[in-house]
Amino acid sequence: MENENAIVKKKSKGLLIGIIAAAVIIIAAAAVLFVLKPWSVDVATVDNLKVTKYEYTFFTKFGMNQFISTNNLTTTTTPETYKWDTKKGTETAKDAVKKSTLEQIQEFKIQLIKAKEAGYKLDSKDLENIDAAINEQITNYGSRNAAETGVKNDYGVTLSELKDIYKDLTLAQKYRDSITSKVIVSDDDVKKYYDDNKTNFDKVTVTHILISTLDSNTQAPVSAGKKAEAKKRADELLAKVRAGEDITALAEANSEDPGVTQNKGEYTFGKGEMVPSFEEWAFKDHKAGDSDIVESDYGYHVMQFHKRVPTPFDDLKENIKSSLLAQKQSEEFTKKIDELKKDNKYAIKTKDDVIAKVDKTLYKI
Repeated sequence: MENENAIVKKKSKGLLIGIIAAAVIIIAAAAVLFVLKPWSVDVATVDNLKVTKYEYTFFTKFGMNQFISTNNLTTTTTPETYKWDTKKGTETAKDAVKKSTLEQIQEFKIQLIKAKEAGYKLDSKDLENIDAAINEQITNYGSRNAAETGVKNDYGVTLSELKDIYKDLTLAQKYRDSITSKVIVSDDDVKKYYDDNKTNFDKVTVTHILISTLDSNTQAPVSAGKKAEAKKRADELLAKVRAGEDITALAEANSEDPGVTQNKGEYTFGKGEMVPSFEEWAFKDHKAGDSDIVESDYGYHVMQFHKRVPTPFDDLKENIKSSLLAQKQSEEFTKKIDELKKDNKYAIKTKDDVIAKVDKTLYKI
């Protein structure tokens, strides 16, 4: 009996050792996976949702490109070449992007939380659209391997991670739609907006002769001497126009606007369509035949005014309605999100040490 007990104890001990050993192996394997998958590290939380490293990277990359675009930086400037420690007002460019990024992530996660609480799910059509978006990336880059490299460079994520982000963005959009779908714009709203802003929809017709002050090869500004010569030419042409010569013929013979071969220098346009100085002159209180010289970044424009006409309500009502609806939907949604952000439950809680490490790779400072 003692021998049997000893055997049983030995077997139990052996089983326990085996279980412990297996557990150690599992823990070690998990640790290896954790090391090999740095994207599994979360950088922040909003309520019960984690913000992963790859999400933070994605939104930061988006914010960097948005910053470069809105600040009218050169077309060759990229997130990799821009000096993010450059001061913009009282803060650095990096701080501005980081602040905006965290705010966007917070709002994104709030939408996601509310979508899940409401029971929204992705349907087959949503998944088809997401697959199509990923396939479009692959097509644009030329191959799946090229897309993996390109998406990693452009967005800081893999295709698989990008797909997960698309899924969450689509789900979050369902919550946004539940708010904005309740917004209504009436026909009276549209008519009132038209009546209150009628003159802003006017169109003017002018003819211009461009005497360029940009180098034809480099598009850089010409020297002061050449600019003075350009002004002299413009003055001479204006004198001819005011003396009664046909500006269309003068434009065809002298204008350095490439479009002159198609439109003979004549443009019809509304507000917000042309460079500011050109537009400001055209929309002043002119009578037909008035002429002058206007300077822009392109050079000197010898201008002649032809007419200003109102745009009928029926031509604009659908566009006005769409614009008003989009504006009101944005206002309603912003109001709702701002209310939710006041609740501490939805505060974004960051892991500053982790974010600092990620930022070093993103901003290179």
